[in-house]
Amino acid sequence: MKRVLTVVVVLLVAAAFVAGYWPQRERLLQAQAEAIEAKRQLSEARADLARAEARARLDRLFGQLLALQDAVASGNYGEAQALSSPFFDQVREAGAGADATSRTALDAILMRRDTVTAGLARGEGSVREVLVPIERELRRALGYPVPALVPAPPAPAERLP
Repeated sequence: MKRVLTVVVVLLVAAAFVAGYWPQRERLLQAQAEAIEAKRQLSEARADLARAEARARLDRLFGQLLALQDAVASGNYGEAQALSSPFFDQVREAGAGADATSRTALDAILMRRDTVTAGLARGEGSVREVLVPIERELRRALGYPVPALVPAPPAPAERLP
């Protein structure tokens, strides 16, 4: 009788242990699965944020380029020079953290830096033609539509009095 009572007590203690242990274990496994899913979502969100930040940098560069083009079009070469240096500096900085496609476009833009800087220093209107491929490269990198190249209209013939 004593032995049966001991076995019953041991079985009851074991049943109580399993009854308390099993739900806790299930909660732990569920919490671990949720933590893994949260880490995956966080990783995706970080990647999305990095892409959005890179896109925003390219968008700011595009805006700076348009301001530079406006200054050149209005013949304000002093302002254009002031806009040119920060623009190309930021192109170089953006290229350091860009993806391969954007980096290719930004490298192509940087190759035109000396031409633009020299043209602005001399006050040459031909700088506009150098800025067009830069705009096209930025448009391509941003996924914007790239309009077809339209040849420049011929200069009007001067009339002699």
